[in-house]
Amino acid sequence: MSSYNKAQKAAQRVHKERSQLASRTKLGLLEKKKDYQLRAKDFGAKKAKIKKLKQKALEKNPDEFYFRMISSKFEDGVTKRLEEDEPLTWEQKQLMDSQDIRYVSHKRHLENKKIDKMKGSLHLLDASTANPMNKHTFFVDTAKEERDFDVAKRLNTHPSLLHRTFNRPKLEDLKKGKFSRQEGDMEKEFQAQMLEKSKQEQYDQLVQRIKREKQLGIIGAKMQAKINLKDRGKKVLLQEETQTTPAVYKWLYKRKR
Repeated sequence: MSSYNKAQKAAQRVHKERSQLASRTKLGLLEKKKDYQLRAKDFGAKKAKIKKLKQKALEKNPDEFYFRMISSKFEDGVTKRLEEDEPLTWEQKQLMDSQDIRYVSHKRHLENKKIDKMKGSLHLLDASTANPMNKHTFFVDTAKEERDFDVAKRLNTHPSLLHRTFNRPKLEDLKKGKFSRQEGDMEKEFQAQMLEKSKQEQYDQLVQRIKREKQLGIIGAKMQAKINLKDRGKKVLLQEETQTTPAVYKWLYKRKR
């Protein structure tokens, strides 16, 4: 029977509250049932909490003791924790901080080695992709032939094609329109394009590594400044810490006895 009642409730129509009349909006928003339920639930929770606190106060043992009583004190309406003996000595803290900065220095050293290696490989790559200094020597018999020597006429090509080291057509081929790129020339151009793309990717990676090495240097300098700040003695702040530089302090001179 209970399952039938549950099924009947699931199938019944949900009746919604009608909206507020436009003429009544000047008096404020009309509270709906769901708003009342939230307010009633909050009121009930607060009332139960107050009742629980009252009961706890009535049942409190005046001789009750817990360790927070001797490790804190009540001042100006605020509970403050008393300073306790630190479990680590000053030397132990210095050693732990030095281990952290040693790790950062190690990572920076690795980045520097990778940067130097990439720079060396890129220099070799630039040297291999640079235009080769080819020389083509022509021999003549007299000084007059040397003065009147025409390289384009000797190579039987157009003067605008003299800068090419390969794929330089002759005048006959240009006139007849028979010139076409050879497969070897196309392959050379494709290899040159791929080499240029690879070189650009390596340069981008080099820039990223240089930025990472710079950030590690800044972090290491700030960590070292914090370690130095733990040194005993009076100090004066000369320069505040920024995103790229650590804080600068000056220790006052103390005469030793």
